[in-house]
Amino acid sequence: MTTYRKHLSGEAAFRSFVPTPLSEIQVIHTEELDKLIMEVESAMQQFNDNASQLSDEQVRRLMQQEAENSCQLALGEQPLFFGFMTNTNNALEEDTNNLLKATSYAIEAMDELPLSARLLRNAHYLMCNSERYEKKYPGEFRTSPVWIGRKGNSLKDAIFVPPVYDDMIAAFSNLERYINYEDSENIFVRAALIHYQFEMIHPFIDGNGRVGRLLNTLYLIEQNVLKSPILQLSDALKRRILEYYMGLQYVNDTQEYNDWLRFYLTTLKLASSINNL
Repeated sequence: MTTYRKHLSGEAAFRSFVPTPLSEIQVIHTEELDKLIMEVESAMQQFNDNASQLSDEQVRRLMQQEAENSCQLALGEQPLFFGFMTNTNNALEEDTNNLLKATSYAIEAMDELPLSARLLRNAHYLMCNSERYEKKYPGEFRTSPVWIGRKGNSLKDAIFVPPVYDDMIAAFSNLERYINYEDSENIFVRAALIHYQFEMIHPFIDGNGRVGRLLNTLYLIEQNVLKSPILQLSDALKRRILEYYMGLQYVNDTQEYNDWLRFYLTTLKLASSINNL
């Protein structure tokens, strides 16, 4: 059952989302889902084999393409669900370069740090190293409510209000434990659940989409099923963008995850087949 917390009263009243811990989610392994898991495993193995043949220059180019596509998603190429409308003038190149720096940092940092709040905050700081983000607390979790909806909406009119600070901190702590200690579920299913949960927690004022997509890459690398940070996840999501945002909203409304799992695993399979060289 979807859980919300009520705040204030009267004209100022709003309700915020309280995420269900991933450890409490029961995934229903249908024949369809298990077949899709096998297809993703096969596609990822082929992807890794192909990636091992690439030159350093080709790897850098594919990393840049993934970063650019992720930034395009963040800079306004999305519907009104789960995204703020942002001015894209002169921003894409700067954001792409900063996301590349954040990606390189995070991959190296995983040699010493677990996938954690500390690592993601550091990556966020590098990603948002720009005057445009000065007032959006680069490298820090938010302490105030944020809301998602049409431009000009207030909290009470919002389509979705992520968890407030105390709930957010508790939810992220649960997510950290799941990322680092859960091993009973299939890796790609876990990746799908982690991506959903991170986006719903929405721990930063801005940049949650980019960090969430980066987290997907980092998690698959840490789990040793992705050998190179060149998976074109953002390109695949751009091709299915309406399904992506509607899928997130559907889980919020119903707390039913299997449609989301099918969507995300299919997207991973698509991402592993994209070759933009």
